Amino acid sequence: MTTLPLLLATIENDGPLADSGPNPLALINSRLWNNIDVLNHPAALADILTRISVVWAAIFVLLGGLCLLNGYRWHKAVIVVLAALGGIWIGVALGQKLGNPVVIASCLSVLLAVVAWPGLKYAVAVFGGLAGAFLGANLWTALGFNPGMHQMGAVIGLVTIGMLTFLAFRAVVILLTVVGGATLLLFGGMAVLLSIGAFEDPIVGSMKSYPLMIPVIAASLAIVGAVVQYVGGWKGLKASADRVESGAEGGAKRRAA
Repeated sequence: MTTLPLLLATIENDGPLADSGPNPLALINSRLWNNIDVLNHPAALADILTRISVVWAAIFVLLGGLCLLNGYRWHKAVIVVLAALGGIWIGVALGQKLGNPVVIASCLSVLLAVVAWPGLKYAVAVFGGLAGAFLGANLWTALGFNPGMHQMGAVIGLVTIGMLTFLAFRAVVILLTVVGGATLLLFGGMAVLLSIGAFEDPIVGSMKSYPLMIPVIAASLAIVGAVVQYVGGWKGLKASADRVESGAEGGAKRRAA
């Protein structure tokens, strides 16, 4: 619990990472309030990515990669951490109006984390619904529907994925972790590339010329992560390949006989 004030100070750019540039969570949050389909807005996305420091980008890559490939295996810890971070976010917002945000955020963080542990399925429904809203809004715009109505896609995704939690828990957990993991990994990787001066103009130019480039990359990462998690990790991939190979060899022997 003594780490909570330190985490809060970091989030408010007054901690160990204060010299690592603007708070990326605040940058992303400010954009998501107005454009949940941010992956389809190259100019807004480039503005976020070019302001994320290499330190935060590396953190995003690490966390995104782990969540993308191992999300279901660690889903209990992931959900509790998300609940704690949600408590901090709400507490900071309330604290700015009520005073003493550190105390309020610390209390809410502990409260939501403790509640999320026994109420795991309901917590997954909430966070899965939020992931569904992000996915639905970006799909809405990417498929050519009116971007000004992308909130409709967000609502559809929110309700659909949230309700699916009680019918297909494992599938929703995998969806939640691959959507979050792919987004973090993409943001971190792109931020690293954009921090290299020679790459910035060509990459930003490509993003603006091909608006679907980022959504396609994000979808590809998410699909890879979903497949890896569904079969049980890299060992599961190898086992699946071995089963296919063994089946093919057995069929060949039967035909030869």
